Amino acid sequence: MGGANEPRPLFGLGILANADPARAVFVVEGEKAAAALHSLGLVAVTSQGGAKAAEKADWSRLAGHSAVFLLPDNDEPGEGYITTIAGILSRFENPPALSVVRLPNLPEGGDVADWLKTRLDDALLDWDEFEPVPDLSLKEVFQAVVKAHVEPVPDDWTAAPAENVTEWQAPISLEASYLPPWPDAVFPDVVQEFVNALSASTETPQELPALMVLAAISAAAQGKFRVRVKSDYFEPVNVWPCCALIPGSRKTAVQNAATAPLTIWEGWQREILEPKIKRAKSEHATITEQVGHLRKQAAKLGGAEFEKLKDQIANLEAKLPEIPKVPQVWAQDVTPENLGTLMGDNSERMAVLSDEAGIFDTLAGRYSGGIPNLDLFLQGHAGSPVRVNRGSRPSIFMRNPCLTLGLSPQPEVLRGLTANPSFRGRGLLGRFLYALPASNLGYRTLDTRPMPEEVKERYQRVITDILNTAPAHDAEGNHCSHILKLSSEARDAFQAFSLKVEAGMREGGTFAHITDWAGKLPGAVARIAALFHIARHVSNGPGQLEISIEDVTAALRMGDTLSAHALAVFDLMGADPALDGARVILRWIEREGKAEFTFRDCHYAHKTRYKRSSEIEPAIEVLAERHFIRQRVEKVAHRPSRIFEVNPGFLKNET
Repeated sequence: MGGANEPRPLFGLGILANADPARAVFVVEGEKAAAALHSLGLVAVTSQGGAKAAEKADWSRLAGHSAVFLLPDNDEPGEGYITTIAGILSRFENPPALSVVRLPNLPEGGDVADWLKTRLDDALLDWDEFEPVPDLSLKEVFQAVVKAHVEPVPDDWTAAPAENVTEWQAPISLEASYLPPWPDAVFPDVVQEFVNALSASTETPQELPALMVLAAISAAAQGKFRVRVKSDYFEPVNVWPCCALIPGSRKTAVQNAATAPLTIWEGWQREILEPKIKRAKSEHATITEQVGHLRKQAAKLGGAEFEKLKDQIANLEAKLPEIPKVPQVWAQDVTPENLGTLMGDNSERMAVLSDEAGIFDTLAGRYSGGIPNLDLFLQGHAGSPVRVNRGSRPSIFMRNPCLTLGLSPQPEVLRGLTANPSFRGRGLLGRFLYALPASNLGYRTLDTRPMPEEVKERYQRVITDILNTAPAHDAEGNHCSHILKLSSEARDAFQAFSLKVEAGMREGGTFAHITDWAGKLPGAVARIAALFHIARHVSNGPGQLEISIEDVTAALRMGDTLSAHALAVFDLMGADPALDGARVILRWIEREGKAEFTFRDCHYAHKTRYKRSSEIEPAIEVLAERHFIRQRVEKVAHRPSRIFEVNPGFLKNET
């Protein structure tokens, strides 16, 4: 009778007490939701009394647990409940790692029990949501969805209550997004070992070797495989990684190491074909000489003798051997016209791999009078048919062209790309997988060990095996791609991720301003998962196996990280000068520790950037709009002086 004494004990303490502190703990709203997760063998707790009573519970029993996942109900009270708990847990002396998971496709007010019910087979739909969950296989599905939708808890959920700042609103960040650490252990073991060793030996951010290795796997596998996402939806496996770093970051060394197996394989093919090429050239020259001799004789004859020589010439020309061409996997700086020829000579495939950004100048029309020439590149990414006309030479028709781009330009190059409206307007910039890692120049040890040879050899063997993989054949015996399929678990996780991205493209969503990029993100993740699968199983015939939840989950983790980097890159590309200026002024405020400043002092401190006072006004307005500063007007020596106060909450956080 009556309410429990406060602080009230949590529901689920029996499960929690017997759980290893290293196990994940799920915090949900309501006993029903917690009990549903208990029946799946998971650790879950909730408080008594509903969404408004979170602060009356004894959450101290979660101290010492390493990871807590917060699952809000799909309504405003549910969000507020979880926000309150995040604030409580974050103030522990040794708080657990906090994450928030918003389950996809929840109805209004729905919770985890509703989510589980929608995934039960028809025969089990009479589950009353109070008895144990009848289908225990949902545990793996639930865990995969959690991994696909886990997000860091927003900073304002865990911020300590500010002192004397009640009249200020919380400042709105000037940054596009938080750049999370690059995900570890996403590649198959042999490849991941190479990525780690390459990053360590060159002292480069792991984003660079990871994306250059991804480009190398793509170059080797493209055209030989496709992934069937749904019965009527296929993706090729070529990708366009682009990792931006400032000069001096050892980009060339990383690219050379990542592409070395491609170059070595090309050398082997040249050695194998050299005798055949020499023989074919000799035979071709001999027959050509004989044809020339017969033509001279035919020119002097007529009638039956002429017809006889004409037939001999035609027969000889029909016997002219085709001179074999040495396979080429990648190029560095090509025009669109030369690229079409290269792809036509190499089974409709080519990779452009470069540690510079000259290809962007080429695409912008360096060799075509300033007229952008994007068609072959766009069609090569999508795998759609293309015809290349080459002047006086025969045109080339490609049914399934495949093009890989692996670039590591300077960040300043990316900044200027949106100056060409065709690049974004036609979808070129939306196809790249961007990374914008922080530079570590000035902090390197310059005393690293070379990569072990056995690590190089194992990586080379993987790439070589992919290059040596024979194509599949269709019913008519023509070459075609091996078709890779997703396992049922992998398909469910991919669908959940796709829905999350779709929701993010709504007005006001995370991806609302980069829908051209986000619209291609699920397809890119499917391609990455396929590349992981190919590298993992190439020696066992990857076309005979389904892409596992392991590889899809790894690709989803990479996709989430690439999303954060894409937000930062597109902010860099289309950066508003006023926003850039606001960042400069904010760094000055932080560096000087200013609680207030005058407009005159601010302009004087930045006079090299802003020659006239009117030029700094837009940056000041941005800081005011985002609640970093506010103006008060006072009179100093009978002259009005614009004085700006700085948000104490910002200063306290920076301190």
